[in-house]
Amino acid sequence: MKSMVLMVSHCLLNKSTRWWQANKSIERNMGLVAEVVEFASKHGLGLVQMPCPEFTFCGNPRPSRTKDEYEALPGFKEHCENLARFVVEQAKTLLFMGRNPSIHILAVIGVRRSPSCAINSALRRISGEIQYTNEEGIFMESLRRGLLAAGLNPHFLEFDFDRPDEIISDLKRILGKIQCKLPSHSDST
Repeated sequence: MKSMVLMVSHCLLNKSTRWWQANKSIERNMGLVAEVVEFASKHGLGLVQMPCPEFTFCGNPRPSRTKDEYEALPGFKEHCENLARFVVEQAKTLLFMGRNPSIHILAVIGVRRSPSCAINSALRRISGEIQYTNEEGIFMESLRRGLLAAGLNPHFLEFDFDRPDEIISDLKRILGKIQCKLPSHSDST
């Protein structure tokens, strides 16, 4: 028997740690992301909340920053590396100590446009303009390296607060692939 978990960016379960967006609705800034929680509940998935590098380093309120600006912030990159090491150890403990049921990490879910947690959409200041880049956030770069070094290679997905339903399609696709590989009850009898 296998138990599956999603490792999620902190703000998916606690939006109040995000950079406060004064021009957005209160729902955008508080509570949790219902789509992810409901999907996990419906499919019997556990949720592992990763720490928020920006909140644990700067708190709130904090200014909006690009990836470049966070990279230039003294100590921030090291802070992300330390948090990533903690999360890698947590993942290893889940996998290696979880024997019955065994635990499988279905995916790591980052956040679109985040300087720390983007999977493929970090914001950079290029020629004076803020632009999307096809790169990971600072924390996710460290996390991916750490997980790979530990022999772990989970799927990395990106949640978009402007398009919350897209993550559900991605999760269904990955869950479908995993379930196709699992033996059915009739195979074991």
